[in-house]
Order: sequence, then C-alpha cells, then structure tokens
Amino acid sequence: MARIATSKAASIKDVAILAKVSVPTVSRYLNDREHVSAEKCERIAKAIELLAYRPNPIARALVRERTRSIAVLSTNTALFGQSQTIQGIETSARHLGYSLTISVLTDSSRKALEHSVQVCLDQNPAGVVLLNFDKIGNETVNYLPPTLPMVTIAGNRDKEIAQISLDESESGYAITRHLIDLGHRRIFHVAIPGGGGGYTRLNGWQQACEDAGIPVLSPIEAEWDPESGREIGRKLGKDPQITAIFAGNDEIAMGIIRGLGDVGKHVPEDVSVVGFDDHPISKVWNPGITTIRQNFNGAGIQAVEILNDKINDIIEGRGHTENWTKYIELKGELIIRESTAKPKS
Repeated sequence: MARIATSKAASIKDVAILAKVSVPTVSRYLNDREHVSAEKCERIAKAIELLAYRPNPIARALVRERTRSIAVLSTNTALFGQSQTIQGIETSARHLGYSLTISVLTDSSRKALEHSVQVCLDQNPAGVVLLNFDKIGNETVNYLPPTLPMVTIAGNRDKEIAQISLDESESGYAITRHLIDLGHRRIFHVAIPGGGGGYTRLNGWQQACEDAGIPVLSPIEAEWDPESGREIGRKLGKDPQITAIFAGNDEIAMGIIRGLGDVGKHVPEDVSVVGFDDHPISKVWNPGITTIRQNFNGAGIQAVEILNDKINDIIEGRGHTENWTKYIELKGELIIRESTAKPKS
C-alpha cells in the first residue's frame, strides 16, 4: 500500500479527515480501541498507514493519564514580583481545574538546571510556566523540550515561544524620562541581578539617557537583598554630583534611601530615588517611592490561559497553532510619589 507523501508530519486531525471520523474517535482508537467499532478501526488503521502518522507521546500521556497539573519554574518565590505572578497562576489554574507544582531553580550551572528540569518533567505536567525574570530563568528555556506546552513570563523576546511580556524596557524608559523631565542630568541605575538584555528596565534607562543626550553612567548591580541597596546608597551618597538614582526594584530603592540617610543625604531634597514594581510597602515608605506598577497577577492569569489553549491543541490534534508563539504585552504604569523632585539649583 503506497503512502501519501506530505511536507510535514501528519497530525491526528489529518488521520481523522482521511478516515472520515472525528478527532476524539481517533484518540479513542489510539488509547482505548475497545470502544471503537471494527469498521472505524479499520479505516483509522489504513489512514495511519497511508499518512505514516506517529502519535505525539505527550498527547497520549495527556489522554491516558488525564494529567491536570501545571509546573511553575521560578528562581525565588519570596520576591514580590514572582510571588504575585505565582498567585495569578494559581488563581487561573484552579479556575481551569489544574493543580500546581512549583520548582525552584537555585543554580545556573548546566548540570543543576538539567536536574531541576528533569525533576519537573518526571511529574508529567500537562505544561510549564517559566518565570523568566533573571539569567537562570533565561538559561532554563534551553533544557525544556519544544514539544512540551510552555509559556514564559518576562525576559527577552523569543519568537518561537509563547510569552507574556511586562514591557519593562518601555517602563524603564518612562520612569527615567520622569527624572529627566524634572531636570536631572546624572541618573545612576542600580540594576537587579541578571538585568541585561533589550527588553529590560536597564535597557529603557539607557535609551532614555541616550535620547536626552545625558551621560549613560556605568550601572551598579545589586543583590536581591535590600541591604545591598543600603551599601550602594552609602557609596553613592558621597558623590556630590549625583542627583537621581533609578533602583531596579522597590526593595533595593528602600535600601538605597536608608543608605543615603546614613551619610546625611535626604530624599528627595538632595537625591531623587525611583524604584520599580510598586511593592505594597513603597507607598507607605518614608518618603513614598515613585515607581512602576507592574501587572504581575494578570501576567500569571494570562499565562495559564494560553497554556491551557496549547494543551488543548495537543489533545484535540490541532498541532502547533498560533497559541504556541502568542505574545502579549502588559504595560506598566508610572506611579509618582514623594521620592522625586527637581534637583537643587
């Protein structure tokens, strides 16, 4: 019997069309053919042979084992942004009937990441949401199989992967522009760990400075611990030419404000300080911190919705639809508070 030549691998939908049955019928044939009539079994078997169809192993696992679990890969679940994103993921997953497992990535070495990913895959999740807020998250993408339904949140744009972007570069530009419009001409950026790339708040700061024709000062990288921000604040506070600091997140901004105070500098009278993320404490800090409000919760909710569509694409035999490379931007909002003011004349 001659096979039908095709330019791409046949899908379960192709088999259903050729056999003149529904996709669920083909699925039942592949997994529980006792409930499919002999006549339909014969048609499906012939269609499979003609198309040289090979069942997707992930699809078969989803059908056979009724996997209703989503895995979340994250580097630090205690950080405000990641915890809020996971809260959104959990809300959406519960609504759609999925359970949630969380794997924490703590080491960027190849061996450690491979092990972390394998432990995750051993749980046989229906899909994965990767919180790509730093270098470790970015590296993890390379160890996840392309056939597994996956959505990333944040990070540089990868057109081969479904992604929710928090549009950090544009927000970084907007908050830097706020300082520039106040009259500041020496704006330091204190970066969060692994904050490089074209879609980051650091990139937005740099572009805003370049567009305004002011110096792009070498950024300083902080640790996630706000205490590192305090040490940086003490050092920068000794430079009389600095009038503004853009901290990579609100916790670091809080540490910087404390450090500036340690060396006798006042915010915003001597130095304006801005943060990022709109941590709940930022509005009650003294002074209230000018920041960018990000929709972390919404990112988590939408990521699971896209992931659910991708899982259904596999189960229902549609293959890789537009869901597999869907890209959604959630823009940040500039929140102006008391930590910024015009520089001294």
